Amino acid sequence: MKIYTKKGDSGETDLLVRRVKKNDLHIEVNGQIDEVMATILVAKQHINDQKTLEILDQIHYTFYQMAYEIALDDINQCKVFEKDVDFLENEIDSMDEKLEKLTKFIQLDENPAQAWLNMCRVKSRALERVLVELDSHKKINPYTLKYVNRLSDFFFTLGRSH
Repeated sequence: MKIYTKKGDSGETDLLVRRVKKNDLHIEVNGQIDEVMATILVAKQHINDQKTLEILDQIHYTFYQMAYEIALDDINQCKVFEKDVDFLENEIDSMDEKLEKLTKFIQLDENPAQAWLNMCRVKSRALERVLVELDSHKKINPYTLKYVNRLSDFFFTLGRSH
């Protein structure tokens, strides 16, 4: 099988079973999801803690579910749930309890893991902005919005802990 199909040469692409323009907002959202996922994979290369790697794998899996949910474009076919948001909140709280209180602005730049987790945070915020844009045109799963909102806090807190 060839990697290229030439079907996208006219500016359209497949979104599950339908063709859409490559500038369709669903494609932009899934592109942003892909960027976060790729950045997570790079961050993992700089992390040795097995528990953290397992958490990042869980987040990566949830992103696959999220991308499918966005491509389905059906509010009744949700793939991200309250339990996923709760998972992030519990992880944030668990890490935060072990960290010093913040008293000033900090940069996550002490090591490559921090820098890449900071990039995950930035990419998550970009994803959140396009999700909000999509939601303003067609309502999406509220748990997807909540999950992505929590992600930037999660990556910031995880970065602080590394």
